[in-house]
Amino acid sequence: MAVNTIAAAPGRSTLRTPAMRTLRAAVVVGGFAQSLTGAAGALLAVAVTGSQAAAGLPATATVAGAGAAAALSSQLVASLGRRRALSSGAGVAVAGSAAVAAGATASTLAPVLVGCALLGAGTAMVMLCRYAAAETVPEALRPRAMASVLGATTIGAVAGPNLLAPASAAAASLGLPGLSGPFVFGALAFACTAALLAAGLGDEKPAPAPPTNAAGAASPLPGLLVLGLSNLVMVGVMTMAPLQIEHRHGGGLVAIGLVVSAHIAGMFAPSTLSGRLVHRLGAAPTAMIAGTSMTAACALAALGASSPWTLGAAMTILGVTWNLGLVSGSAMLTAAVPPAARLKREGAGEVAMSIAAATGSLACGPLAAQAGYPLLALTGAATALLIPTALTLHR
Repeated sequence: MAVNTIAAAPGRSTLRTPAMRTLRAAVVVGGFAQSLTGAAGALLAVAVTGSQAAAGLPATATVAGAGAAAALSSQLVASLGRRRALSSGAGVAVAGSAAVAAGATASTLAPVLVGCALLGAGTAMVMLCRYAAAETVPEALRPRAMASVLGATTIGAVAGPNLLAPASAAAASLGLPGLSGPFVFGALAFACTAALLAAGLGDEKPAPAPPTNAAGAASPLPGLLVLGLSNLVMVGVMTMAPLQIEHRHGGGLVAIGLVVSAHIAGMFAPSTLSGRLVHRLGAAPTAMIAGTSMTAACALAALGASSPWTLGAAMTILGVTWNLGLVSGSAMLTAAVPPAARLKREGAGEVAMSIAAATGSLACGPLAAQAGYPLLALTGAATALLIPTALTLHR
């Protein structure tokens, strides 16, 4: 017993360094800004255009911006270091939040979408913090470090949607459009995130990557597939859930905020458990569990679309299965890869997630408008089933 306690201590202390504390604090505040602005985006697009088909456009713009930021991330980290690269992403998100608030005030869609694209840099920053955490610990602790930062994201990410109503009320009290409020608060939160990262991280830059030796590392394709399909399903099915609650069940911002918060809690709170599952079962088996469970969650959303309680439960389960896919897919993508060569894989993983999410958010609005939310959820179930199928065939 004593031996186990002593052996565990270095791991615990390694996960409590100043850099790890900074990253946890940054994702708490950044996750708050990300979830608050994300929850308001679809509602604002419908309010500005008067069309439900436009609901997915802000999410599409955001993930497109996140993809562009992720594609540049490896070059930025190599030239500027993680501190400057991550804090710059938060700074761009401040400008994006301000642009969306201006678009809401003018009731014009174009600045809303431009601002959402800039907000994508903040989304990429929050997600890339998990890899920054992994670089601060020994190889064996990488999954735990990533899970630790993802778990911390829960705090702010769950709080964000619950401030939809108060933030909107605050904006309305100042004579501004109600839905501009979440983006004003988002700008302030992203500014705090940038300051935390700039002040609390070191400026170490990774050494140049050696020539690629494909024989020395596993193929990145399975990890990319898990990350991409998980994000495609989650974004596509979840984006339309607030509108389903609002239009079909008459739910207000408070009800929507509760459902979104439960979903986001599922996305990040189980991270430690997901990390342990990857450690015990392996990344690929965990990813197969994620895909199978995600299929069940989408089927439940289709069957329970007429009940806000069932739909809320389905969205919570969907978040949990996405977390399993994120942790296992990230581990598959970067395992046994030389540290200096990981940057390209990290960026590729975020790009894959962004492309998949953009596809899902772009398609979900028209599909739900024409065929209804249940068919959208069933489409997500069929797509999620591709994860265990593809991994089984890849063996």
